[in-house]
Amino acid sequence: MTTKCPTTEAMSAYADGELATEQRTAIDKHLASCARCRSWLAALRAAQQEFRSLADEPLGFDLSQVVRGRIEALPRFAAAGRAGSRSGWRWLVPAGVGAAVSVSLGLALGLALTVPTALPRPVGGALEVFAPGPPGGLCAGAGSCRVLSGEAIR
Repeated sequence: MTTKCPTTEAMSAYADGELATEQRTAIDKHLASCARCRSWLAALRAAQQEFRSLADEPLGFDLSQVVRGRIEALPRFAAAGRAGSRSGWRWLVPAGVGAAVSVSLGLALGLALTVPTALPRPVGGALEVFAPGPPGGLCAGAGSCRVLSGEAIR
């Protein structure tokens, strides 16, 4: 393989004869040097021949009309297909309730984040980590590791 292999779509279009001259020439050049793509193209053409050899059996009726009739017979699609089925204000109620709830929740959360609250102060007996004591040292409580005149109290 000297170049990048063509995509599946390009090879299928090549086999169908649907490519422009320049694209067809590029794939011809690639096929001359890529055994893997040649074997894949041969398998693709063999599948095309098998499909062409299948018998063409007509249905005897228009299948699309049968499917359309079955869809229109379903109650939920029949109601949706009628003109004016969304008339009135009742269909707006769920949308309005959802909008009101989302706006209320957004305001409540936004206000909860902006209101200053008094945080509880640590208890005097709690340990302080990363205090101004020695590296990795722990202090017994608030104020026990304060620096006085350049030295730490231990």
